[in-house]
Amino acid sequence: MVLSYYLANKIIVVDPGHGGIDPGAWRGNLEEKDITLQIGQKLAGQLSQAGALVILLRNDDSDLVEDGFDGSIRERKRKDLSTRAEKANEAGADLYVSIHVNADPSPRWSGAQIFYYPKSETSKLYAESIQSELIRIMGNTSRKAKTGDYYIMEHTKMPTVIIEVGFISNPGEAQLLTQDDYQSKLVFAIFSGIVKAQTAMNNHQPNAVKAE
Repeated sequence: MVLSYYLANKIIVVDPGHGGIDPGAWRGNLEEKDITLQIGQKLAGQLSQAGALVILLRNDDSDLVEDGFDGSIRERKRKDLSTRAEKANEAGADLYVSIHVNADPSPRWSGAQIFYYPKSETSKLYAESIQSELIRIMGNTSRKAKTGDYYIMEHTKMPTVIIEVGFISNPGEAQLLTQDDYQSKLVFAIFSGIVKAQTAMNNHQPNAVKAE
């Protein structure tokens, strides 16, 4: 059983990556933005049930750029990212969870991977806890949490993790990522990792959640 009362009243931002004109990674008719939205919505629901105050940054196929923006596609993507970070900062969020789907030129790679900002020990704690639960619950990855220097990490003021839930470039995993049951299992692993990290911090036992 996963104890979740430590999440009560915690402000958690759930960010389904991409959206609108930005599909993210894709394979055939399958696009990253659709997978991240489905998983993000499920995660937001589970966190809300646990008492967290959830900010779901998008709830449809759109980005966070205001109407009338006339910059380039590159500028629009940067504006979208900056708006996501601003919303999290303005809310005084306790945790930022960004959902993405990985891709590689080779179809051989698979498995969920967590990234965290190297200058944040709390981000590392969350990342290692979530990665450990993905290994335990999903049973199809042995990856370890890694550092990253992505824009969203550098511009948010709270612990931030980026979760690559799998590889759209792997045919088998791409198919799994569209399935409701598989998405729900992923969400429970992410949720469990967040809860265990928060519980360890509340009990002052940060080493309790680190991956083996």
